[in-house]
Amino acid sequence: MGRRSPFARAPRPKTRTRRGICINDKVKAVSGPVVLATDASVGTDRVASGYLATTGHTGLRAHLYPLHIARPRTRIVVTELRAVYWGLKPVLAAHPGSPVEVRVDSLDALSYLHAWQSGSTRMPEGYDTRPRSQGRMATLIKLQMRAEYTPNLTFVHEKAHVGNPLNEAADSLAKLGLRAVHGKVPVAEIPRLVPLWAIGALDDYRRSRR
Repeated sequence: MGRRSPFARAPRPKTRTRRGICINDKVKAVSGPVVLATDASVGTDRVASGYLATTGHTGLRAHLYPLHIARPRTRIVVTELRAVYWGLKPVLAAHPGSPVEVRVDSLDALSYLHAWQSGSTRMPEGYDTRPRSQGRMATLIKLQMRAEYTPNLTFVHEKAHVGNPLNEAADSLAKLGLRAVHGKVPVAEIPRLVPLWAIGALDDYRRSRR
């Protein structure tokens, strides 16, 4: 009888469900035009978003999303749009006035972004636009204003899962956030993994442009 692996019954890392996780980081930038990729991952009661820009800005957010706020389809597009907001925030702060191309793989989210650039204030069905705690403006209201009034912003569709390094990284970061907030990945590992994945993806992006 063969010897069993010493890892056969190794205990799984202790994890626990979290209400929310937020990681923002900065790694070495890629020279050239500023490109930002964003994506979202949605579970039954939790949502997550991820982003990666050629400026080196990267991060993820994951949190509870109460079921009574909106229908599942609306939760998806809202989370996709929130990913764009959180990705744009550090990029525009670091590079005010620079042209920025934002790549999203959700056509529903893209339609709102294009409409907002044209002055529309239409919001996803069921999205609550009332002020949040301490009078804070709703995230999508802030994104709508940013889309309408920020010059040099371009929103384009990026087909998912075709090997684009930036899009694949944003997708992976969103899924990582969802797994962490569900307690399937140790939260202590997230600050290490986010920049590690971002560096690898930006290296692949550099090579793809040669």
